[in-house]
Amino acid sequence: MQYMGGKSRIAYKLVNFMSLERLENMTWVEPFMGSGKVLEKVKDPRIGSDINSELISLFKMIQEGYEPPKIVTESFYNLVKKNPHIYPEHLRGFLSFACSFGGHRWDAFAKNKRNHNFALSGFRSLMKQKPLLKGVKLLSTDYKSLKLTERSLIYCDPPYKNTKGYGFKFDHDDFYQWCINKKNDGHLVFISEYNAPFDLAWSQEVSISFDAKSNKQKKTENLYRVHEKSKFKLITY
Repeated sequence: MQYMGGKSRIAYKLVNFMSLERLENMTWVEPFMGSGKVLEKVKDPRIGSDINSELISLFKMIQEGYEPPKIVTESFYNLVKKNPHIYPEHLRGFLSFACSFGGHRWDAFAKNKRNHNFALSGFRSLMKQKPLLKGVKLLSTDYKSLKLTERSLIYCDPPYKNTKGYGFKFDHDDFYQWCINKKNDGHLVFISEYNAPFDLAWSQEVSISFDAKSNKQKKTENLYRVHEKSKFKLITY
């Protein structure tokens, strides 16, 4: 399913890298779950959270057996966009991302010269993802309100600084302080960003498209480590 900022192309590499520091039975937590392309590749226990209640509602319904529409017309898309209160959250969650260009929420109806069926692609993606979401605890909350009762690995994929964002203001300084606080509480904290004031742990160049009229551009996806990297001791006998 289309999602702005989705990590599908590098998800395995991110998971494999961070998993090297994940302890046995440590809960993997994502306060910015987004499309779930990283979370789906992680073993339980897992918590997926996002402030977008429509998106979380969609994933909960998928877990329960819901199948989204395979065909969505531009007129229906615009009707739901203009009258969101009439339609259920899970349907709005599907249309606003799977049927929006580039996964930009309610930006423009997704279409191209080849008349590609974006709704069908979103349907197939979610049906493929369904078994991978089994066992995930899903929450709809702001990252600040996320309650963690035990030491966890927290992977954050927030709105990137100096980018279009998700239609709401995001205070990066407050977020960085929250990450530091969680690190001080004993959690392992990683952040995906283009640039962040923490130790660079991993990076890879990717191609992205910013809007309907632009060509793909090269950007470097970075993964930052907030906590101190575990020190391994070599023991000889």
